[in-house]
Amino acid sequence: MTCMGLIWGLQFSLAKIATQGGIHPLGFTLAVSVSAAAVLAAAARLRGASIPVGRRHRVYTILAGATAIAIPNSVAVLVVSHVPAGLAAVVNTLSPVMTYAMAVAVGMERPQRARLLGIGFGIAGALLVVLPRASLPDPDMAPWVLLCLLVPFFYALSNVYIARARPADVDSIGLAAGMQLGAAACILPLALASGSAHLPLPPEGPADWALIVQCCFGGLGSLLFFEVLRLAGPVFFSQTGFIVTLAGVFWGWLIFDETLSIFVWTAMAAIFVGLALVTRAGRVSGSRG
Repeated sequence: MTCMGLIWGLQFSLAKIATQGGIHPLGFTLAVSVSAAAVLAAAARLRGASIPVGRRHRVYTILAGATAIAIPNSVAVLVVSHVPAGLAAVVNTLSPVMTYAMAVAVGMERPQRARLLGIGFGIAGALLVVLPRASLPDPDMAPWVLLCLLVPFFYALSNVYIARARPADVDSIGLAAGMQLGAAACILPLALASGSAHLPLPPEGPADWALIVQCCFGGLGSLLFFEVLRLAGPVFFSQTGFIVTLAGVFWGWLIFDETLSIFVWTAMAAIFVGLALVTRAGRVSGSRG
């Protein structure tokens, strides 16, 4: 789990290196999705699983790929070129809190006092990042931070959609490969129309190398995701969010010498409390039911 958290935390800094080097967010996300799909498809084949191709499955993989990968990842890559990579990692931690809020709104979860309090802490953390003028290195970054909130929002939306609409009796790795292909199918027309598709081979500089590393880590991270989920279960896996955030802040400091304000550190603490309340209360509820 620690290895996966470090890999996922590094992706914010890799995206920043790539975009600063001139790679378009759509080109970056497309290359990562295609490489992850290839790795997952190969793993599915080795396990004797297949990628679902029926009409109902195609609709599911397109919608899941759009909400879980194409939209949030493209937005994240765009935003990280304008804000510190560590700050983007902090905002990304709101995903589980938003997921629970959406699940309550659509009737998938029952309201629980502790978990609702967790949502409050998550909102407080987001406000601490956006509202104080001294929280950001430059107040003009505030609109980009607000745009960054779309990333955990779409992750939460995809979590709810996947939970409700996932086809039965489909292997997880085959389904994940289909989702990555669905994401690539969503991005490809836009990338071609805008001329932003990018092939980093042969690599010509740090931006291409950053994209190549992220392509390798994208597939590896996906495989680790399923292995951790299979071996340890979803409750243990939910703790990865803490590691991803701390790793994102660490890599931003190490690579870009980023420093976060006291407001952002306080916001991180508030979001962590919210995340702990949401996941811990869900664990206790699940053990009783």
